[in-house]
Amino acid sequence: MTDKAAPTQPRSRFKQRLLRVDACDTLPLTLKHERIYILPTGRGIAFVVVAMVMILASMNYGLNLGYALSFILVGLFASCLLSTYLNLAGLKIQSIKSEDTFAGSTLEYTIALADTKRKSRYSITLKAGDAVDTVDVSATRGNTAMLRLKPLKRGEHQLGRITLSSDFPMGLWRGWGYLHTPASSFIYPAPESPVAPFPASHLENQKAQSQSPGEREFQQLKRYQQTDPLSSVAWKTVARGGGWYSKEFSSNQMADDLHLSWAATASLPDKEQRLSRLCAWIVRADASATPYSVDLSANESAVALGPDHKQRCLRMLATFGRRRS
Repeated sequence: MTDKAAPTQPRSRFKQRLLRVDACDTLPLTLKHERIYILPTGRGIAFVVVAMVMILASMNYGLNLGYALSFILVGLFASCLLSTYLNLAGLKIQSIKSEDTFAGSTLEYTIALADTKRKSRYSITLKAGDAVDTVDVSATRGNTAMLRLKPLKRGEHQLGRITLSSDFPMGLWRGWGYLHTPASSFIYPAPESPVAPFPASHLENQKAQSQSPGEREFQQLKRYQQTDPLSSVAWKTVARGGGWYSKEFSSNQMADDLHLSWAATASLPDKEQRLSRLCAWIVRADASATPYSVDLSANESAVALGPDHKQRCLRMLATFGRRRS
């Protein structure tokens, strides 16, 4: 660390403490006094004005009951300040979870809340962007809030800063705190509909395979899947009670492998249309249990199958030519 950078540190710490602009919070996290800010609401300001008018009127006309009522209202205003603070202090944000989705669909973030002081919390509002949800948090069971976002375009989207606020109990004060974690989700391209046929090279391989089955060489047995043709079932093994297996041929594997490349969508003029077609092919290949790979020139995946491979390939499409937002 150089001496030149030292003077900027207090300003950075002050900015982060005041605005919570950096995604450096880690979960679980508990709201403490240094994270809670409180100001009177519009209703609270009107409440104070009325109390001041009552005090002035009581002084002008010598009304003892007016003094008593005015001081009771001032005491109520002050006690609401403490109640609003205690409604937020000790609130624990346990986790933030989300699922990747396709463009045009609702993106949901589930935020788990809990209490650390065996005290129920009321009217806790969470807001991130245009998404808002208000929940009560039980002292024993906690609760979950749901922030629903509708992204306009594909890519990796960060949830951003979350504002937790409350005006409980009477709406005279508003207390709030900031939470900024690196929570994010991927928005895949919207799949093309109807789905176009697979690339011509794959279809030609399948056709050649069906026309010359005798040229294939037996390689090994594999567990039978519902998508396997009945002609490949090892019936002798099934008859002996050895379980359901399918025959795997060396040339069959190459014919069945599906290679999805950026060049295969060259007939489409728009980049987003090409990504939508690749997305639809990935979803269809996964549903039909066809091993596949994806080649986007700068990024390429190996031939594989399964939910992890599907997620990895779809995330490649989501971030193609995009920056994090």
